[in-house]
Amino acid sequence: MPRDRATDDAHDLFTRGHQALTAGDYQEAVECYSRAIRLRPSDAAGYRFRAQAYSELGDRVRALNDLDQAIRLKPDDAQAYADRAAELFAQVQYDQAISDCDKGLKLDPSRTELVALRGRCHADRGDSAAAFRDFAAAIERDPANAARYRLWRAQLHLALEDHAAAAADADAAVAAEPSNASAYALRAAVRQQSDDFAGAGEDYSATIRLRPDDAFAHLGRAICRFLRREHDGAIADATEVIRRMPGVVKAYEVRGNSRKALGDLDGARADFDEAVRLAPGAAMPYNYRAGGHYALGRYAAAVSDHTEALKRDPRSATTFNQLPWVWATCPDPDVRNGPRARECATRACELTEWGEPGFLDTLAAACAECGEFDDAVRWQGKALELVDDPDRRADYRSRLELYGAGRPARVAGTAGA
Repeated sequence: MPRDRATDDAHDLFTRGHQALTAGDYQEAVECYSRAIRLRPSDAAGYRFRAQAYSELGDRVRALNDLDQAIRLKPDDAQAYADRAAELFAQVQYDQAISDCDKGLKLDPSRTELVALRGRCHADRGDSAAAFRDFAAAIERDPANAARYRLWRAQLHLALEDHAAAAADADAAVAAEPSNASAYALRAAVRQQSDDFAGAGEDYSATIRLRPDDAFAHLGRAICRFLRREHDGAIADATEVIRRMPGVVKAYEVRGNSRKALGDLDGARADFDEAVRLAPGAAMPYNYRAGGHYALGRYAAAVSDHTEALKRDPRSATTFNQLPWVWATCPDPDVRNGPRARECATRACELTEWGEPGFLDTLAAACAECGEFDDAVRWQGKALELVDDPDRRADYRSRLELYGAGRPARVAGTAGA
C-alpha cells in the first residue's frame, strides 16, 4: 500500500505544533499548524489548535476566524464551541458566547465548564440571577473544580457589594485550594472593601508568597498598610509596584502619602508630581499634591492644585472639602477666603448628604473664618457626634473649644494670621 507522504508530513507538523504550543512558543506553533493546514485543509483540529496559538499571541481576530472554520468543518465538535465561547467571552461578545455555550452543552451536556462560563457571561452582561443559577449548578455538578466556580461567584457577590456572600465563597475557595494565589487575592479584595485592612493585608501577603511577581498584590498590600499607618511597609510595597509597573499612578499616590506622613515632604512632592504627569486628567493626583503644598506652607500652590482637581471633576466632594480647608485655616491672610470656603464646604456636605464628619468639620472651620461662631459650634458639634475614634474626637473637640471662645482654626505656619 503506497504511503501518503502529505499525510505523514502533516502529522509531523501537528506534533511539532503541539510541542511548540505546550512550550509556549506560540509563533512556532502558528507556523507549524499553518503548514499542516495547507497539507490537510479539511482537518478541523488544525484550525482549532492554531486558534489557541493566535489567542495566546493576542491575535483574537485570527483566533476567532480559525474557530469559525473549525466549526464549519466539524459542526458536531463540542470542544470547538467551548473554545469559541471562551474566545467570544474574552472579546466581550457575551450574547454570542452564551449561544456557543448552549450549543456545546446540547452536544455534550457533561461539559460543566460551559455552564460556569455561561454564568460569567451572564454576570458581565448584568443578568445576576441567571449567573447565580449557572454558578450554583456548576458548583454542584463539578466538585473537583468548585473552587474556581466559587471564585467567579465571589467576584459577582463583590460587584454587588454583598461582602458576606463574597467572603463565604472566597473562604471556601481558599480552604479547598490553599495554594491558589487567586483565591487569596480575591479574599483580600473582599476584606479590603469590608474595611478589614489587617485581614486583607494578610491575604495579600499570602498571594505574594505564592505569586511573588504579582504587582497588584503588592499594591493592595501597600494601600492596606497605608490605611493602617504602617508607612514604611506601604512605601516598600509601592516601590516594588513602581519597579515592576512604573506607570501605575496609585503606587505613586500611596508612596507619596506615606512619605508625607513620615515627614519626607520632598519625596512626597516628587511622587505627586509624577502622579500628575502620568494622569494629568485625573483629580486626585492634584489633590494629593495640594496636600503636600499645604504641609510645606505653600498655601497659594495648594489652592491652585485643588482648583485644577475641581476642573477635572466638578462633582468631587473630596475636592470641595479640601479646598475650603485651605481657605479657612491657612495662616496667610492673602490666601484665606472665608465666604468661598463656606460655599465650597457646604457643597461638599450636600454631595455627601451631611453625613461625613470630616466635611462638617471643614464647614465649621469655614463658618469660624467668616466670624459665624454660633454656626461653627453647631457644625463642629454634629461632626463630633459622628466620630468614635478617640484621637479624631480629641482633634475635633479642640476646634470646638476654639470656636466657643470666638477664635478661628489656624494651622501652624510662617505667614502671619
